[in-house]
Amino acid sequence: MIKVNAITCPKCKDTIYSRTRHDFRSCSCGEVNIDGGFDYTKIGAKNIKEIQIKRINVYVTKKELYDDWNFKKDKYALHPVLSSAECKNNDKDKIVRFCPNCGIKLDEKSKFCYKCGFDLR
Repeated sequence: MIKVNAITCPKCKDTIYSRTRHDFRSCSCGEVNIDGGFDYTKIGAKNIKEIQIKRINVYVTKKELYDDWNFKKDKYALHPVLSSAECKNNDKDKIVRFCPNCGIKLDEKSKFCYKCGFDLR
């Protein structure tokens, strides 16, 4: 597990982060973006005052994130790993959810995060 800088879109609620330097990422609605990976953090938004950079846990290694970007695997690029939105787990073909507040992996039918109590409804 590593910590990364991330932002959450106030419109679509995606939590996004950049995997490595020059990995420019936008949320699904295009309202916010982030770049820089572990080297720097550069954000953009239509209303920058609404955006806060936060530190979140990512349950992969720094090398896995870099290789995902470098070899264009996009396992972690096509869906924000730490989003309340559901995403496909490529290994198990099962829906996996993560808490947008603390980043912990959740049960498929969770209504609240069991770690921080965040309302997922």
